[in-house]
Amino acid sequence: MFATYDVIDTLAGTPATLRTYREKAYVHTQGAHDALLTGTDGLPRAERAELAAHAAELDGARALAAHYRGLAPAPAPSSRLAALLRHAELLVLAPATAGPKDIAALTEAGWGAPDVVAASQLIAFVTYQARLTAGLRALGGLPAEDGEAPAYGVASEGRPFTLDALAWDAWVETVDIDRATPEQIAVLEESLPTAKTSPYYLALVHDVTALRERSRLYNAIMYAPRGLDRRDREIAALAVSRVNGCVYCASVHARRFAQLAKDTGPARAILDAGPGADLGTARRRAVADFAVRLTREPNQPLDLTALRTDAGLDDTEILDLVHVVAVFAWANRLMLTLGEPRIPAESTESTESAEEHSA
Repeated sequence: MFATYDVIDTLAGTPATLRTYREKAYVHTQGAHDALLTGTDGLPRAERAELAAHAAELDGARALAAHYRGLAPAPAPSSRLAALLRHAELLVLAPATAGPKDIAALTEAGWGAPDVVAASQLIAFVTYQARLTAGLRALGGLPAEDGEAPAYGVASEGRPFTLDALAWDAWVETVDIDRATPEQIAVLEESLPTAKTSPYYLALVHDVTALRERSRLYNAIMYAPRGLDRRDREIAALAVSRVNGCVYCASVHARRFAQLAKDTGPARAILDAGPGADLGTARRRAVADFAVRLTREPNQPLDLTALRTDAGLDDTEILDLVHVVAVFAWANRLMLTLGEPRIPAESTESTESAEEHSA
């Protein structure tokens, strides 16, 4: 293993006891870190550590940046590395403004599709780590890093938010399923029954080990039994996706909330007016407000009072909420920067989500 300790436990400064309530999330968070830092093909370890440190600095996570800078000697400057560092700025600060030209810029700098996917996974994962660490510090009663707030861009207004089912097309070259390795096939089959025909998964499976850890982590966060009500998880995922400008993810989780709650009103309100819309209950209001705050200000102090009093959440439920907000910092950034949504030729309510993993 690349790391011999749990990075989040170290950075959050809190005992692992609460985190191990969600043991699978605990294990696969560290597993994703190790998978993303140990790759050697195309994107060397020193470049990966430098890229992760830069992403953490952009996100205002100074302790996380110091962790990554301590993993490997700084690589020599190069035009290839500079292109990846610019890509980190896009993913961390303004992912909703991405377009195919940004993938083309990486290709022109000499990076192949597997390198682009590995770099994008790593950068987006760092934003997950930053928010998970911030939430855990708040749960432990510890101060936030409280530096200058990151200069996040506003969500793109180019595509309308919708409850309709959408498709997704990749900008990066995807794996040809007929030429996929047995390991790639196995991870695709584990991730989602339809993953072998999903452009999203056929892009991510370039980095097969990272995809395995990510799929298991996502499942452990969104589908774990007990704890935070599934409707609250979906409202949080929707609020984060709306703030980040991820039209595809917002559509998926708006529909999923509506199915669970048997009510489209709150989901439609967030899609139309943003997370500040009237959501009908104090509980939903507290959940959405926290999701937005942790998404946009991960290095600023977090107040858990409304979650505990207005929403009635205990610490294990707040832990689930922190995980949801953190994992959608990661998911949104991949969806926004590796491809784009479109209205399918035959839109149906049974359309599979690129983010829907098996339970």
